[in-house]
Amino acid sequence: MTDTTAVPAAPLIGPLEDALASLKRDLSKLSARLTGVDHTVVTECKALTLRLRYPAFRQRKPMVSELVDTVSTYIINFCLPRQQVAELNEQYGKVSAEDFTEMFEVLRQEAFDLFKRAHVATNRNGEAGELILYLLTEWLLEAPQIVAKMSLKTNTEMPVHGADGVHVRYCAVTGRLYIYWGESKLYGDLDQAITEAAKSIAESLDDKKIKHEITLVKRHLDLSGLTPDAKKAMLDFLDPYGSGYANRHDVISCLVAFDFDAFGAALACETDAEEEFRRLALAKLEETAPKIAKALKAKGMEHQEVEMFIMPVPSVATLRDLFQDKIGWKHPATEKTPKKKSAGKK
Repeated sequence: MTDTTAVPAAPLIGPLEDALASLKRDLSKLSARLTGVDHTVVTECKALTLRLRYPAFRQRKPMVSELVDTVSTYIINFCLPRQQVAELNEQYGKVSAEDFTEMFEVLRQEAFDLFKRAHVATNRNGEAGELILYLLTEWLLEAPQIVAKMSLKTNTEMPVHGADGVHVRYCAVTGRLYIYWGESKLYGDLDQAITEAAKSIAESLDDKKIKHEITLVKRHLDLSGLTPDAKKAMLDFLDPYGSGYANRHDVISCLVAFDFDAFGAALACETDAEEEFRRLALAKLEETAPKIAKALKAKGMEHQEVEMFIMPVPSVATLRDLFQDKIGWKHPATEKTPKKKSAGKK
């Protein structure tokens, strides 16, 4: 998306802009594990941006296990309210190293347990996709998470099935507040992943669901780490009667991961394996882009702003198993919760 027209700032916009800037983190080091391919692929859906990412290579092979190890270190920030994480960080240097390590481990285990309970509550099978999308949105879209949805999903009395993540970015040039609603889809079959992604995106943009999501954001804004003035400015964008409401833009950030056999073809290449993979991945993106546009148009979303991360992996099932092992998730053979209908589902 392109921001062009400058607008005058409201009195409280400065505090909001400063507060959001303070929430940003430098996640560029993730490029060592999750790299990308620059391209010029576009579709007839002008508001659709396609971003191609994949597990980086080492000695001709993709570092999937290393990627899982890396992203899992961010699970505390993803699952728990920012205020709770900040309270732990404030103890650094105030308590002994041993005590701080113990406090950190307790919080990490809480995040692991919360992630597992939330996925059981929402009938999903413990994917790493939501966590990866969270990192990509904070890193590449520069939009910090404003509400930790995972911390809400274990409340059986609160229907929070909806966006996988809620992130925000303020553009000083246009005076717009961009809210990114996250959707992650991990399927073995790419066409199925695209179909399910378009379906979920359309459902998430339903007026009633958006209103419900906004209510959750407003209800839990106190845990976001924003200052009082910044929260007041944010609420002005969220309030239908607020002066900033017309400048709130809803954007979908979506991760589509799928099985891609080009990893094997690249390994068999006699020259540069990763360069051969990048060539094959780009060709796949060029082939797939019209299908994505068609799926969005079929749902009446040809003008909807969508930031879509396309992530080929050697095996979605392996990615899932590695992540589940990392957080101590029980495998289907010993799991007491009902089995899912599709091994490739979110």
